[in-house]
Formats: sequence, structure tokens, C-alpha cells
Amino acid sequence: MYLYLIRHGIAGDLESVTPTDNDLSTQKTIDLDELRSLTKVGRKKIAQVADRLAKLDVTFDLIITSPLVRARQTAEILSDRQISTQLQVSEDLKPMGNLPAWLMWWQARTFDDPISTLAVVGHEPNLSHWAELFIFGKVVDRLVLKKGGIIGLKFDDDRLAIGTAQLICLLTPKYLVDSKI
Repeated sequence: MYLYLIRHGIAGDLESVTPTDNDLSTQKTIDLDELRSLTKVGRKKIAQVADRLAKLDVTFDLIITSPLVRARQTAEILSDRQISTQLQVSEDLKPMGNLPAWLMWWQARTFDDPISTLAVVGHEPNLSHWAELFIFGKVVDRLVLKKGGIIGLKFDDDRLAIGTAQLICLLTPKYLVDSKI
């Protein structure tokens, strides 16, 4: 199985967030960070990354994304470019997300179709830490994932066990967009 960890694109800062009436009407306290959306440049770069992936015939059986606006927008751009036809949201992919809970959900899932290529759209430092856990079995703070970047991992099966992955790629959006691959 292949797992691609994709960091969301460039997002606006907290000052750029304007909650909608719908956001304000919810009963929970609003975390403005959750509402930050991709900038115009962020949307453009993610679209370029998606177009490059499409040219390389890279597709995902499923994209699972953090519920935060900037991650959902990144996942939707990938989906709009036909990189994947299935998109799901997971609360465990929020910043400082819960890898053990997400892994338990993943291992207990029941999908109609087998998943051999999975993309997870989320945040730093979660994604690089998760990649290190999957590869080394511990966080070593050596991998850095740029906004719009991709870490590709290969597993022998779909269990996604800690310490069993092989790193197959670590790509910046600049490399994907500007390279001749």
C-alpha cells in the first residue's frame, strides 16, 4: 500500500479570517485558525501540484483530509483535478492530531473497494512526525514538509504499522511544478 502525506497549501493569516454568520451561530467556541483558507497563491500552487500529479498519472483511491478549511480546500482541488473520486474528513487529522486514534479507525474500517493508494491532507508538524513514526518507529525531527509538499510511503500491506514504511518520495511543490519529471 502507498500512503501520501500532503501538507495543505499556503493559507492566509489569522487577521484575514472573517467568520460567517453560520460560524458565529454554532454552539462551540470558534477557533479562528480552523477557518483560515488558502490564499490565491496557495490555490494556484496546489492546482499546479495537482496538474503535475495528473500528468504523472498519480491517483489516489481515497483522500482523507483534516476538517480545517485550508486542508479541505487543498483536498478539494486535488479531487477536482480527478486525482481521486473519494474524499473523507477526519477529526484526527487536525493540528496536533491523534495518530493512534486515526490508525485504529483505519485498521477497523470497512470499505467496499480495496484501498491501495491513500492520500492524507493535513498539517505540520503532524505529517512529518507521522512519516517518521511510520519509517523509523519514532520521531527524529529530520523530515520537513513544505506547504503543498508530499511525503510518499510504501507499506507491505494496508495495516500501516509503525516502523514498517519505506520512504519513496519527499517532494516540494516547487520541485513538482518546475521539474522536468
